[in-house]
Amino acid sequence: MSRFVPLLQRFAKDESGVFAVLFGLMAIVLIALGGATVDYVSLEQTRQRAQVALDAAALALQPEIYRTGLTESELEADLLAKAQAIVLERIGDIDVTAARVNEIDFNTEAGRLTLGGDFALPTRFVRLVGVDQLGASFTSEAVRGAVDVEVSVALDVTGSMRGQRLEDLKDALGDLIDAIVQDEQEPNYTKMALIPYSQAINVGSYAEALRGPIRGPSDITSISWAYGDTKNISNATRDDPARITSDRHGFQNDDWVYIWNVGGMYQLNNRAYQVANRTRDTFELKDQNGNWVDSRWYNWYNWGGQVVQCLVERCETVITSPDHGLSNGDNVYVRDVSWLNGINNRIFQVTNATANSLRLDGYSMIGQGTYSPGTGKLHCTKQTDLVGCDYYLFTNLSGWSTLHGITSCVTERDGVEAFTDAAPSVSYVGRNYPGSNGCLTNQVVPLTSDKDVLHDLADDLEAEGSTSGSLGILWSWYMLSPNFGYVWPEASRPAAYGRERLLKAAIIMTDGEFNTVHYDGVISRNTGSGSGGNNEKINRDAHNGRPYEQARAYCDAMNDDSTGIVVYTVGFGIVEGSDAASVLRYCASSAENYFLAANASDLSDAFEQIARNISSLRLTQ
Repeated sequence: MSRFVPLLQRFAKDESGVFAVLFGLMAIVLIALGGATVDYVSLEQTRQRAQVALDAAALALQPEIYRTGLTESELEADLLAKAQAIVLERIGDIDVTAARVNEIDFNTEAGRLTLGGDFALPTRFVRLVGVDQLGASFTSEAVRGAVDVEVSVALDVTGSMRGQRLEDLKDALGDLIDAIVQDEQEPNYTKMALIPYSQAINVGSYAEALRGPIRGPSDITSISWAYGDTKNISNATRDDPARITSDRHGFQNDDWVYIWNVGGMYQLNNRAYQVANRTRDTFELKDQNGNWVDSRWYNWYNWGGQVVQCLVERCETVITSPDHGLSNGDNVYVRDVSWLNGINNRIFQVTNATANSLRLDGYSMIGQGTYSPGTGKLHCTKQTDLVGCDYYLFTNLSGWSTLHGITSCVTERDGVEAFTDAAPSVSYVGRNYPGSNGCLTNQVVPLTSDKDVLHDLADDLEAEGSTSGSLGILWSWYMLSPNFGYVWPEASRPAAYGRERLLKAAIIMTDGEFNTVHYDGVISRNTGSGSGGNNEKINRDAHNGRPYEQARAYCDAMNDDSTGIVVYTVGFGIVEGSDAASVLRYCASSAENYFLAANASDLSDAFEQIARNISSLRLTQ
C-alpha cells in the first residue's frame, strides 16, 4: 500500500500524453455507441418501408401463382424478379444497398404466396467502430381470400392549403393511392374514393340525385301593360276632380289608364289613374289610392297629350309564362329580357298569379322600351323540401335581402336523418348557395380501382374556400355507405356493412380549424371566423349545430359498430391541443389511428403508416 500511493501521485503528474490518447480512443467508442441509436432508427424506418413494399408485392403477385405455361422454377424466378422490382421502387432510398427478395414459397391449393428478403443500410456512426452497414430481413404473406378493401379519403383543399402545402398533399396522396389500390383486382378488390372539401362538397353530375331536383327558369313569352289604341287628349281642367276630354275614348268607370305628353299641365304626366264619372268624351280622375285628383293648383293645360287603357290596376306589368309554377307573394328573379330597361337582374314580388301569367308588383314597363317577344326568364327564389330553386333569396346578417345561385356542391341535411347515412331518396342532402365563398372546383371520385382516375384528381387539386371539416367527415362516411350506392355507377357502389372479408376505412385529413356550417345551404351565422363576410351569411343558426358539434356527432354515427368502418385522421400543420386536433383525436377509431403531421415528411409518413395498417388488416382478416 505504501508503494501504491507514490505511484498514483506520479501518474497524476505525468504529462507524456498517454492519457489523452486513451481518452480519444474512449471518445470514439462513446460516440459510436451514442450514434448507434440514430443508425438503428434509420434502419427501422427503412425496414418499415421495405415491409410495406413487400406487402404490396405479395398482394400484387399472389394471383400470378395460378399462371400456366411455366415450370415451377421459372414461375418462382419470375415472381422473385417482379417482387424485387416493386421493393426497390417503393423503398426509394439510394442509400439502401443489396436490397433483395430471394425467398419464395407458394401453395396454389391454399392460395398462399410467401416472400422474404433482406437489405443492407450504410451506417453513419457505428462505422467508427468498424461496423460499415446494418441489415434486416422482412417477410410477407398473401393468401387467397384476403379481404376486399374500400377506402374513402377526405381531403382538405381550403384556401389555407394554397402553395407548398397543397403540393405536399399531392405527393403524399399519390403514394397513398399506389400503396392501397392494387394493380390486380382478382380475386379481391381494392377501391378508393376521394372527397375534396372546402366550404362544401362538389358532387358534379350526381347533384340532382343527391340534393334533389332544381326548378329551373320558366320562359317569358310576352310582357305587356296596355291594350287598345292610344287616345288623344284635347283638354284637361284645373278642377277638383280633374276632368279629361278625349273624343269617343271608350273607357268605362273603374278602368285604369295611363297619361303622358300633356302640354302645360305636366303634373298629370307619366302616371296611372282610375276612370270615374265617364261620359262619351270625358272622364274624371282618381289616383292609385282611390282619391280624387285635385288639379286646381296644377299649371294651365296648353295642348295635346295621350291616354291608353291599362291591362290591370296601377298599370302594372303583366307577364305571360306558361306553367311558371309561381304563387302570389313569391319573389321572382328576372333575367335575359331584351329591349326593355329596368327589369333585368331585379327581384319582384308576384301578384295575381294564374297558371300561365302573373304581375310584377309595383313595376310598370311604361317608358322603358319595347319588349322583344320571346325573350327573358323567370327564376324562383325559395326552397321546399322536395324541390329547390336555382336561386335563393334570404336575409343576411346585416339585415339585407341577398340572392345566391345554386351550385353542384352539397351541404349537410337537416331533420331526422341529419346524423344518419339514410339514402338520399329518403332524405336529400343539403343544397348549396354559397355566394363568393364558392363551390370548389374539384369533384368527388366515388369508389374506384382505376388509379389513373385517382391520380388525375390528386394532380389537379386546387385550394379554395373556407373549411367545412364536418362535411369532410360526413362524406368520408357517405362514400362507404351502401345506402348511397344507387347514386354511383355500378362499379363504384359500396358493399353492404358487415359483409364477410370486407374492410372499410375512412381517412380524414385537414390542415385547419373547422369554421363553416350551413342553414338551407347558406353559410350560417353561428359558423366560425374566416368563412366569409356577414353580408353573405344567412341570419339563422345552422340546422345541426356549430362546426365541432356537428363533427363529433358525425364521427359518433360513423364509428358505430354496425358500420365496421375503421377511421384514421391526419392533421397537417395542426397543433396538439387545438380544437381541430381534439376532434381528430376524438374521431379516430383508436389512438394509433390519429396522426399529426408538422411537415411534408410527416404527412408522407402518416399516409405510409395508414397504408401499412390497412395492408396489414387486409392480409390478416
